[in-house]
Amino acid sequence: MQLGFIDFSRDERNKILATLDLLGEHTALDELGIGTIRDAYADILFPGISTIQTRAKYFVLIPHLFNIAAIHQFSNGRELHKWLTNREDKLVETLVRNSGDEYGIIGSRALQQQRAVKQKPSSIYWNGLRTFGILRDSKASISAVCNAACAIAKRKSNVKLKADSETFDDMTADSAEFTLFSPISPDYELDTAITINLTHKEAAYLADKITNATSSKGTLLAFLIINSLNCDSFDEIPTDILPQTIRDDYLRAKAFSDFIFGAHIRYNVIYSEYRDTDMAVKFTAWRDEFDARNFELTDILTRVSCNYATGKFCESFLAEVRKNDTDAIDELLITREIAVKAERAKLRKPTEYPYARPVYNNKLDFRFGTAKTIISDIISGLEQ
Repeated sequence: MQLGFIDFSRDERNKILATLDLLGEHTALDELGIGTIRDAYADILFPGISTIQTRAKYFVLIPHLFNIAAIHQFSNGRELHKWLTNREDKLVETLVRNSGDEYGIIGSRALQQQRAVKQKPSSIYWNGLRTFGILRDSKASISAVCNAACAIAKRKSNVKLKADSETFDDMTADSAEFTLFSPISPDYELDTAITINLTHKEAAYLADKITNATSSKGTLLAFLIINSLNCDSFDEIPTDILPQTIRDDYLRAKAFSDFIFGAHIRYNVIYSEYRDTDMAVKFTAWRDEFDARNFELTDILTRVSCNYATGKFCESFLAEVRKNDTDAIDELLITREIAVKAERAKLRKPTEYPYARPVYNNKLDFRFGTAKTIISDIISGLEQ
C-alpha cells in the first residue's frame, strides 16, 4: 500500500507529515538537533552499525553474492550491480521459507505485497562491510567495487586463456592481490539452503573481523562479542568489567543520554500545550533526580565534534535546569527547534502539528538496539 495526499495547502501538508512522523520510529526524530552528538558516540561505541540493519547474516550474504558474481562475465559494473540487486530480491523468498518465525528478513513485507524492496541489503550494510574490513577497501563505493569485480573477472578470464597456451607466464596467474572481500564462502547451497541465522563458520568469521578490524577493535561492540555479553539494554552494560577507555566513553554517552532525556520530556510538555500531565510529572521527577547528580557536560562535548550552536544549546539547557527556570527552558526549546526545523517546527504551530502522543519517550541508546541483535546472532552462531 502506498500513502499519499492531495496538496491543497501547506497546513494540510504539514498535518500529514506530522502524522507520518508519529507513525515512524520515535527515536529517529531530531527536533532539537542533537543528532551529531548522538551519532558520534554511536560511532565510537558501535562502529559499523546503523539503525536500519536487521540481522548479522547480511554481513556475509553480500560477500557470498560477490563471490558468485566473480564467475560471471558482466560487460560493466552497472550490469553486475543490477544482477546483485536482483539476486538480493530473489533470496528473500528462500530466507523467509527456511527461517521459520525468525524476524529481520529485509524484504519480507515487500514479498507479501509482491514487490521489490526499495533499499537493498547491500546498500544498508555497505558501511559496515567497510568498517569491519570485510570489504578490503575502506572507502570503496558499491559502484566502484562492481566495476572492480568486472575488471578482475576479465583479468582472470585472460589468465585462463594464457594458461592454456605454451607461453603462459606463471606471474600472471596470481590474482590474490585483487581480492575485494576478505575470504568467506558459504558451506551450504546459497539459493536453496540459506537461512537468516549464522552458521558457526560465518559467526566465527564475523567475530574475528569485528574484533580485529582497525576501525572496530577495542570498542564496546568488540568487547561485548569477545566476552559473549548479550545485555538486555544499554543501561545494563556492566561497567565494572569494561576496560578503562571503553568505560569512559560508555559513561559519557550514558550521562549525555540521561541529560538530554530531560529536554525531550520537556519538549513533549510544550508540544501538548501543557495538557500532558504525565509528561509534566515525568519532567519534575527527572529534574529532581538530575539535581542530585554530579554531571559534567564539558567532558562529554570535548570527546566528540559538534557545531557551536549544538554545544551552546546543551550548555544553555544545563544552565537553565540548574536555575530551575522552566519558563526559560521552554523558550530555549522552542527557539532551538525553530533554528533546527525552520517551518516544520512543531512547538509554535499546534494547529498544523496536533499533539497525539509523546514523540520522545525513550532515552538514547546509540544504536545499541541494533548492535544487540548483531551480537546475539554472532553469539548464537558460535554456540552451534
